[in-house]
Amino acid sequence: MAGIIFSRKNIVLLLVIALIGLSLSIISFRYSAYTADEIARIASVDVRSNARIEAHDLSQILLHTLESVTSNLRSIAISEPIQEGNMDVGLRLLNNTQASTSELTEGYYWLDRDGKLVAWSTQNASELQGYRGFDLSDQEFYRVPKTTFVPYYSNAIESPDMLPRFYISFPIMSTKDNDTTNAENKTTFEGVMVAVVNLDSLGAFLQNEIPPEFISNVGLMDKNGTILYARNQSLVGKNYKSEDFQATVPDQVKSEYIGILTRSLESNPGAEDITFNGTTTTISYQPINVDGKHIWTLFLGSPHNLATDVGLVIEQQKNLSSQIIIVIALIAVGIAILILSWNKKLEKAVRERTIELEKANVSLGESNRLLAGTNEQLQAHDRIQKEFIDIAAHELRTPILPILSEAEFLSQRFHEDQNRILVGEEQIRSIILNAKRLDRLASDILDVTRIESKTLKLNKESFDIDQLVQRAIRETTERELSGKSKNLEISYSPFRCNVIADKAKILQVVTNLIDNAVKFTDEGKISISVIKNQKDIELAVKDTGSGIEDKIMPKIFSKFVSSSENGTGLGLFISKKIIEAHGGTIWAGNNEVKGATFKFTLPLN
Repeated sequence: MAGIIFSRKNIVLLLVIALIGLSLSIISFRYSAYTADEIARIASVDVRSNARIEAHDLSQILLHTLESVTSNLRSIAISEPIQEGNMDVGLRLLNNTQASTSELTEGYYWLDRDGKLVAWSTQNASELQGYRGFDLSDQEFYRVPKTTFVPYYSNAIESPDMLPRFYISFPIMSTKDNDTTNAENKTTFEGVMVAVVNLDSLGAFLQNEIPPEFISNVGLMDKNGTILYARNQSLVGKNYKSEDFQATVPDQVKSEYIGILTRSLESNPGAEDITFNGTTTTISYQPINVDGKHIWTLFLGSPHNLATDVGLVIEQQKNLSSQIIIVIALIAVGIAILILSWNKKLEKAVRERTIELEKANVSLGESNRLLAGTNEQLQAHDRIQKEFIDIAAHELRTPILPILSEAEFLSQRFHEDQNRILVGEEQIRSIILNAKRLDRLASDILDVTRIESKTLKLNKESFDIDQLVQRAIRETTERELSGKSKNLEISYSPFRCNVIADKAKILQVVTNLIDNAVKFTDEGKISISVIKNQKDIELAVKDTGSGIEDKIMPKIFSKFVSSSENGTGLGLFISKKIIEAHGGTIWAGNNEVKGATFKFTLPLN
């Protein structure tokens, strides 16, 4: 084959074959384009029609759901126990109503005429007692029904914790006919019944109402353009005109997509198509009107699937494709001759590429070695994290178990006819100390998270460093030396000097250094000193304990590094970051005789 000589006739023949193949390809392309357009048109019509019907049905389901919750509120508000202010029976009504709608609602609230909490749907009597009388008069779900005497539906996320919820409230109106001075009955405002609906649960409920064969996603937006529910939870609570929301929309379809959302707020239903990366999606929207007022817009995004009506068009394309394949196969025979004649050139090219691949293989081997080293580092990091998790779990259990033990012991002392008991000071002190220890561990973990995310903030103020050191000594003595038999002396020469820094953070650093000194010193002395230099102050904590191990010294201020069985290895890491954030430095070293010394500096200005 390598010796084939191409004559003028052979060249002409090859040109004719190439022209025929090109012509058939053009015909096939044009027909495929026509068929694709027909498929898209028919599928678009089919999906758009189904999407509008499904969006309408879902809007009706949502309206019935809202009406059901509103009906529950109305029934409770006009019930005799609520009208008469019978809290015990009213609480049972709230609990029973919540049980019947727990799939959608998080709870029902009963507010009095002053907006103070009377009861909510909870089985925990002590929890209710603690929050009874809580003032909610500044909330719109109280203020609007108080002035309008009609039900209220919130438009946006109004929860203080910014979780996706909305509120439905109904006024409690009392009709009093015992006024003998007026023949007409008087209707007065007595309070508000509130239902709290979880938008995640509502969205999941609507999503489950969509038939499995109808592939689509549900969304909710209030009349102001704020996203109430979306498949992407990070968008909840954002306005569609905000930069955060628009940053998630591809630039190619941003203008078109924002236009659809704008038109959806005009209180008219509709369905529009949007195409991105070759995929067409129908976005249908349906306004949600309650008492003639547009409060929400429901969205349904439906990607296009082939409709059954395009079967004939597809079959026609199959027939033509089969014919084209036969012709192309004949052309391939002729092209094969040409390919075989170029075999030697291809062999040469393959040899050249083989050499290049061998070089690339050598480079790949080097990359593999680098990856192996990186993998070892990752394994070491994973091992450190696992050790930290084990230590943190142990540290968490250490204060939690005494708290639970004391609480259970106190609980067992109650009798059916006794609601008060005497509590010893030691029990209270144990609970407080362990709770403080638990709070401190949680604060350390939170500080590490803020440091890693670079969100650590300083609240600087002027304070006396002497008062801070004495407070740290006092807290450490109460926490670490209470009930222990250590023969330990803590000495400090008072030194008054005002500094400008974050008082709470510097207290955390000083307390941590003293705690570490106490932890690693069974007997002897801990000395604390403060020196004022020209531009800064220097605070030192010196102990006569076991000192710093050689293997620990290079990474003493790193994360998860600890030689104690009861430490998380976070304290010194956090302390270093706090001091550096103030513009100071911190260092440590072993003493010449015994023990270790930790020092840090703080700028005076």
